[in-house]
Amino acid sequence: MVIGVIVGTLLGALPGFGAAQALALMFPFTFAMEPISGVLFFISIYAAAEYGGSIPAILIRTPGTTAAAITVLDGFPMARKGLAGRALKISLYTGVFGSLFSSFAFLFGSSGLAWVGLQFGPTEMFAVGVFGLAIIGSFFGSDPIKGFIATGIGLFLATIGSSGFSGTRFTFGQAALLDGMPLIVIIIGIMAMPEAFRLMMARKGEDPELDKTLNQSAEGNHVGWRDMRTLMPTMWRGTIVGTLIGAIPGPGATVASLVAYNEEKRWSKHPPEAFGTGLDEGVAAPETANNAIVAGSLIPSLALGIPGSGAIAILLGLLISRGIVPGPLLFSQGGPLVMSVFIGLIASALLMLVVGIAGIRAFVQVARIPRYILAPFVMITLIIGTYSYQNYSAHVVMALVIGAGAYWLEKLRVPLIPIVLAFVMGPIVEANLNRAMVINGGDLQAMLLRPLALGILVLALVTAILSFKRSRSGKTAAA
Repeated sequence: MVIGVIVGTLLGALPGFGAAQALALMFPFTFAMEPISGVLFFISIYAAAEYGGSIPAILIRTPGTTAAAITVLDGFPMARKGLAGRALKISLYTGVFGSLFSSFAFLFGSSGLAWVGLQFGPTEMFAVGVFGLAIIGSFFGSDPIKGFIATGIGLFLATIGSSGFSGTRFTFGQAALLDGMPLIVIIIGIMAMPEAFRLMMARKGEDPELDKTLNQSAEGNHVGWRDMRTLMPTMWRGTIVGTLIGAIPGPGATVASLVAYNEEKRWSKHPPEAFGTGLDEGVAAPETANNAIVAGSLIPSLALGIPGSGAIAILLGLLISRGIVPGPLLFSQGGPLVMSVFIGLIASALLMLVVGIAGIRAFVQVARIPRYILAPFVMITLIIGTYSYQNYSAHVVMALVIGAGAYWLEKLRVPLIPIVLAFVMGPIVEANLNRAMVINGGDLQAMLLRPLALGILVLALVTAILSFKRSRSGKTAAA
């Protein structure tokens, strides 16, 4: 488990190298392990990879995982203020909190939360996807119009390649686009490449924020019990959101982080416009949620045999390869394994705390490197990471072109986060719409009038309308 936490943290910190890729890479090492040892090894990697993704997100504005894209919003501004150590500590402590308390929810609420997951069929998941898109467009950036434009760009990129409704779309005769754009290419192109371009253009003496970054003041970077007590409501909200969304097969850590950040903006004592400037709550909310989802996602996976994400699918593959069949009987007949999973979740969270505290000092040193020196290393890392995904040079070209477009969009003050999140949500929306239409015989009205789906869609509409009203009232007040 110690090795798993270290490996998971390091692999999670690599741009575009998420939990699923880390587990796939480590799968061969489980062949020589006992079933319980292999499961504990995988749980440790999975939990640590979700935390590791926040490290480059905070330090160099390059999320290691899609869920960490939300952490960029407040984590990176904190680092530029000389508070990189504080952001990393908050990310670690709140992530451990989310992992611990969602683990107890896993033990005591597995059957009930598994029932919640069963209520979400394709129609409801389509509605959840639409609700996610409404949140993405409404709450990122100063102007909802630009937010929805960015969301539309992300959805367009998600439609490139093969269609679930048959045929291919927007390939423009390019064979490299037949399979669409990989998520890793989008993450690196949208989130990391613009920052790499800025680093490449920075020269010595031309970085007014560098002095602040270099001044990692001990006082500002200290996180004590008083700070954690202040963040307690945020952590509880994030834990509840992460556990509940984890119990629904499909959405994953990205949706959990997004919803938790949105709810924090709604309930926080700070005004919504303060988020994105480097608030403690802006780091705590998504990090608590995306770590809480680890235990939450195990509930439908072990109780129902339904993998909620690529990482969980690999974990289920490990269990099945060892003759362990997930399902309702596992909780009544597989006592030792279920208890070992619970103990493993607790132990991995505590080990993550130890490894994280030991590594924070080393991580913070990245923020001290002048940008003009850091630039070539960041660019080379991004190119190698993009190429190594499938050893395909076309992916590097895609990332560079998308990065140039993202850099230009930033100049127009179009937020980039919605593009990545909409790209993640697009396949969820389309695939579930396709399944729901097949199940309902193509009757769209019967599909959309299901009570739970209808309620979620109404909530999505209300969210979008309120965002435009809030934006208009803010502009009126400013005038």
